[in-house]
Amino acid sequence: MQYSKSQELFLNAVHEGKNIFLTGKAGTGKSTVTKKAIKELQDKGKNVLVVAPTGIAANNVGGATMHSTFSLPPFGVLTYKECNYMKPTKRAVLQNIDVIFIDEVSMVRPDILDAINWTLIKNKCKGLNDIQIVLVGDMAQLGIVADDNMMSVILEKYQGTTFRHSQVYKQLNCIEIDLTEVLRQSDADFIDALNIVREGGKAPYFRQFVSDTPKGIVLAPHNSTVEKYNIEGLASVENEMHTFTGIIEGNVKFTDFNLDPVVKVKDGCKIMYLANSKNNNLFNGTLGIFRTDGEKYFIEVDGVKFAIEPIKFTKKEYVLNTKLRQLELTEIGSITQVPIKLAYALSIHKSQGLTFDEVSIDLKMPCFAPGQMYVALSRVRTPKGLRILI
Repeated sequence: MQYSKSQELFLNAVHEGKNIFLTGKAGTGKSTVTKKAIKELQDKGKNVLVVAPTGIAANNVGGATMHSTFSLPPFGVLTYKECNYMKPTKRAVLQNIDVIFIDEVSMVRPDILDAINWTLIKNKCKGLNDIQIVLVGDMAQLGIVADDNMMSVILEKYQGTTFRHSQVYKQLNCIEIDLTEVLRQSDADFIDALNIVREGGKAPYFRQFVSDTPKGIVLAPHNSTVEKYNIEGLASVENEMHTFTGIIEGNVKFTDFNLDPVVKVKDGCKIMYLANSKNNNLFNGTLGIFRTDGEKYFIEVDGVKFAIEPIKFTKKEYVLNTKLRQLELTEIGSITQVPIKLAYALSIHKSQGLTFDEVSIDLKMPCFAPGQMYVALSRVRTPKGLRILI
């Protein structure tokens, strides 16, 4: 695979042992080059810990959640006092880390990054300033999730709400590498307009896409809008209802994988595939039509039918293989469910990281979080596939 100049710069810096904040616009290949760096370090025998702030993000990058890995309390703004002493097995993991990757770092609060450092120190491990760390994310995309009360508490303790405002970040001396070559889109005018929105501006360019009629998948800021589209879409199909109930085992939640506990579909309804398949061209975000043939189920994509079978989604956390002195991911819970969901509409938050050929953005109820508009607009491959509903 051919990498861009900025991607090559990143890979070289990783192998030089530098602390890095890798950023870049949507579609510049952050995830691709991050996975490449992780594999190369592991091939060199490095113990690489890969974590992310949410279950979905952790699963996408092949790691674990920060809260699980570092036993962080789930509620409130964290301090040194609230950080936990670890069990010997978990402490052994932390004591053998060579490199830490944190993905979707735009969603990480300052107290969380500090809490990771405090947990390491509290458990007599190297602090973050003594371990190579690679932070990956786009600060113009979706940020931290916190209510007004939590925001006010954070701002009492810190000068801002991002990971950059943490106490420990100042000690890391991260070099910032900005991936500049957009790989997802190629239309220059579209890219320029996206950059204006990314910086918080308004781009008149997008007025040409205003429409009354949706096409493709609808992205909306609010879950209530998404639910309305999906309920009405399913109701419009006059075929038998098929119901699939997920089976959950261990310490895991359906939201960890963007799965629905109960999936209700009909032959002919719009669905999205939620996994990357090794056997065909299906990937997380593939859109198609649900089809049935007796008790067999399919997703039809461009006239081709692919079989749908329940998949076991596993949640993992790190353990130390004491014989090999290597970090390994071990299963702590699983969900078995068909890897599909209704796809008449999807929330903007859940669309982050996905790419579509046709997108309609419903703004009848406006965006409420910084970065939402930019994330929504940048999900589509070309402007030909974009519509904006207002």
